[in-house]
Amino acid sequence: MKQIFFALTVLFFSFLSFAAQGEELRFLAANIWGDYFGNPVEGRDAAFTAVFKRYDPDLIALQEVTKNWWKSSLFKDLAADYGIIGADENPADYVPLLYKKSRLELLENGFDAFDLKLDRSKGMTWAVLKDRKSGKTFIAFSTHYWWKGGPENDAIRLTNSQMIVSRLETLQAKWNCPAIGGGDLNSRPGSEAHKFLNEKGFFSAQEIADSASPEASHHGDPVKGADGKYHGTPRPTGNVKANSIDHIFVEKARIHVKVMRVILDQDALDSSDHSPIYADFELQN
Repeated sequence: MKQIFFALTVLFFSFLSFAAQGEELRFLAANIWGDYFGNPVEGRDAAFTAVFKRYDPDLIALQEVTKNWWKSSLFKDLAADYGIIGADENPADYVPLLYKKSRLELLENGFDAFDLKLDRSKGMTWAVLKDRKSGKTFIAFSTHYWWKGGPENDAIRLTNSQMIVSRLETLQAKWNCPAIGGGDLNSRPGSEAHKFLNEKGFFSAQEIADSASPEASHHGDPVKGADGKYHGTPRPTGNVKANSIDHIFVEKARIHVKVMRVILDQDALDSSDHSPIYADFELQN
């Protein structure tokens, strides 16, 4: 009898573990390298489509989505599976957020530009979503921070963090749900922009995940070869997470990050100076 009871207990907890795994969500962030430098979108759009379909995220946070990116095949190829928050409007949204329609229900969304006079491409696209599987509600966002170096520009990035937290606090006062988001923060762990987020309970998935990639997310511009195609390589020196500038921030007390990965597939390396990153997470409440 004891053996039967033990076996049933094992099966019961195995079932609970399987059910919990079924509630995992995947958030992916990617700076797709805007065509500011004579680097055309053509070809890279198909490569990113392949990367996204290969990793099958529930949420995709994009940065540097220029006018030509909006016109590219990327969004046409993803539209069947993903709802697209953001558009090439006035002001244009360079940081759209995509969500898998079969898994997530959109409840509310919006866009906040950080400073249109300083840089029209920097801001935050946000959404309140309901997980159809678990019934839980959460906030997700895509963002891109100011990029220049120096103390005066560190202060601008701190302001970017403050604006994000202000928006999240407003949404949480209404929806009372956890938040996850990220993108290209143009800042490393330990920066003032990160410290402020930490003080508010938000931490980089690369720092708190049960399992995380040790590599840096930024690897430099792909180089155009004799074949007319761009070719990228992992960061040649200092390829450690301390040099990462792309981050997925989660509300640590309410979200459990199981896995965080920097994607180093060759087609991803060839398509941007930033490696896409993703986090598999569970909503705790």
